[in-house]
Amino acid sequence: MLLKLVIFMYSVFVLLQAGHKEDALRYLNTIRQHTGLIELRSNTVLEKAAKSHAKYLLFQQQYGHYEKKGRKGYTGRTPSDRVLHAGYPARDVMENVSVNAKNTRQSIDTLFAAIYHRFVFLNFDKNEIGIGSAYSKKKRRIVSTFVYLLGSSEVSKLCKETFFLQNGLTYMNELCRDPAHLVPQYLYEERCEMIRRKNSDLIVYPYPDATGSPPVFYTEHPHPLPGSKVSGYPISVQFNPAYYNNIKLKKFRLFNAKGKEIKKRKILTYSTDINQRFTPFQFAFMPLKRLDYDQTYQVEFEAMADEKRIQKRWEFRTKGFKQKLYRITKRNTTVNVKKGEKIVLFFEPRSNQDVLECINYTDKLHITCHDQNTLLVTVPKNRYFSEYTLNAGGRSVTLKE
Repeated sequence: MLLKLVIFMYSVFVLLQAGHKEDALRYLNTIRQHTGLIELRSNTVLEKAAKSHAKYLLFQQQYGHYEKKGRKGYTGRTPSDRVLHAGYPARDVMENVSVNAKNTRQSIDTLFAAIYHRFVFLNFDKNEIGIGSAYSKKKRRIVSTFVYLLGSSEVSKLCKETFFLQNGLTYMNELCRDPAHLVPQYLYEERCEMIRRKNSDLIVYPYPDATGSPPVFYTEHPHPLPGSKVSGYPISVQFNPAYYNNIKLKKFRLFNAKGKEIKKRKILTYSTDINQRFTPFQFAFMPLKRLDYDQTYQVEFEAMADEKRIQKRWEFRTKGFKQKLYRITKRNTTVNVKKGEKIVLFFEPRSNQDVLECINYTDKLHITCHDQNTLLVTVPKNRYFSEYTLNAGGRSVTLKE
């Protein structure tokens, strides 16, 4: 009986893990489809490599793309090494990693807020993916890890074919598992182009009429806004290199619901990106201050693409809450509440360094963090006190029944 129970519980765990993976893939593909990109297909070998790295990061309590030989869970130093170890034919992969998200959806949302990681998910020349995750029941610095490995089935096929050397051709010798396996570079470029041409010529994010977009970006490594801990959600535009050769930016503007232009911003391009991660086909509008909750924003973009004027204008709406939201700006604030009421307290950042690091509150309150400036608060159903207090970020909030 005990053995049967163990087998049953393991089967339930496997089904839950599969369900999370499928939900994550559906969610990611829904976003890609809205932007005009093809769906990514699930690949079991990439999944194996992604799972192994997720477990390694959890074991080692680390975050990043590299592993150290000799440590528990090691399967390869780099993403390319790990996919080869798992049995994937080609080294040509891209990897996204996040930690401490509650689930895969939150993990994906976090990565989309980080501009370099967003471009990995919104690439033009990958068509398959492996998703892996790992969770810890112990109270540790890192309690969950999520890994996404993207590859190309068309490029992988090249590593299964045999090519004979011909004069006048350039060959790639680090694409496949065996360095001696040479692949004509023109064929590699053709296979990449084959996938790119299945996608739209231009994609933007947040996509037109998107709702529920986060208003904030915090940090990523490397950081596109060095020294900043909190800023606004990035808006990005990408040109498909299958259709364009030369892009020159002319205009990139953002307006709030009242038509007021957001002028405190940094425009990132191939030439202005401090970390040199952007390609000549990628552009991003980085608001230097958080956007507002539950507001509609309008974007205006203009560029010259191969001597052709490209103009885009679209809107998106930021996330709102069912609960009543209170904007906390003063040192002391009093809020009238009811028993059992759920509210949102948004501590408006006073600078690009202002995030909530320490929170003290009456123990009967139930507090969860929506983000590093926003708290979800539930007042007890039973009346324990006539008022409750909460202190965060140098500001005090008194909740009175």
